[in-house]
Amino acid sequence: MSESGGTEEDVASRIKKANGVFVQLYPVWRNLNISKEVKMRIRNPNVKSVLLYACETWKTTNQITRRLQIFVNKSLRRIIDIKWTNKMTREELRRITHQNSIENHMQRRKWNRIGHTLRKETREIEKTALDWNPRGYRRRGRTKRT
Repeated sequence: MSESGGTEEDVASRIKKANGVFVQLYPVWRNLNISKEVKMRIRNPNVKSVLLYACETWKTTNQITRRLQIFVNKSLRRIIDIKWTNKMTREELRRITHQNSIENHMQRRKWNRIGHTLRKETREIEKTALDWNPRGYRRRGRTKRT
């Protein structure tokens, strides 16, 4: 287990899996008969959901957010066929594709998860974990090796 709780490894794995789904949909992205709006409607439930699976449990850092946003920007540019030589800001890209930043999306998913947990019944383990408060003291001295 790493100090980050395994978050970096999980994010790298999620990016690879989302890229695999994205590559499988290349025929859709290349098809000129499909509008950009329809391509976005295909991308969100397929690629974005794979990318952000279980993001509610991740420790959100600037590095993780940046890595995810880079993947999202690359995929959006590929879908709307913008070459890397063409200059376009992230804000312009979001405005054209009608997408929010990945940080906002992750934050919304975390708040939805908290609300879901708070609505659970008192005896459920998720609700119990929120209210748990360990009591007592540790023994004095060094812990014994067994």
